[in-house]
Amino acid sequence: MKLIRRPWIWFVRFRHRRGYGVHSPFAFNFINDVVYERTPYYAFETLNHLHPWWVRWGGLYPLTCRRLLFRLGNYVHPHTMCILGDRPIEQAYLTQAVPDVQWVKDAPDFLFVAHEQMMEAKNFLSRMPEQGVMVIEGIHADKASHDLWQCLKEATHTGVTFDLYTYGILFFTPRLHKQHYIVNF
Repeated sequence: MKLIRRPWIWFVRFRHRRGYGVHSPFAFNFINDVVYERTPYYAFETLNHLHPWWVRWGGLYPLTCRRLLFRLGNYVHPHTMCILGDRPIEQAYLTQAVPDVQWVKDAPDFLFVAHEQMMEAKNFLSRMPEQGVMVIEGIHADKASHDLWQCLKEATHTGVTFDLYTYGILFFTPRLHKQHYIVNF
């Protein structure tokens, strides 16, 4: 079912690709320089062993998402990170992106929330520092996830948010005006 659904989602979100209609310089640069960046990074070759050959050969979606996490970690370059949920492959990508990062359990600069732990994301809203980033997996997986995503992006602590269908990215930067972007990723 996911193989059929993914092209349909891409088609429906077609007009939200490559930053079309985005007037914020921060959001436009983030979309083009992080989300749509296709340059092979130095660590991708060493991280390829974490995926089966058909995922690597076809450049399938899990590989694309994890490489986005790498680019996002490289872009934000946080001092502290936290992953809610058991995600060793995502942790490997983030560790390669920021090798000197400290892994903490409370108030990180960068928080990745696995879909199974999504309900715990609300607990971190007030604890996220300025310039913090929260990445939430599976924001459109079911109605409860979608409702929680709506609640998180409308919270007073959040600033700019990006809906990439699989991931929701929240920036906690008070100097940026609150804005929500849909990105065809």
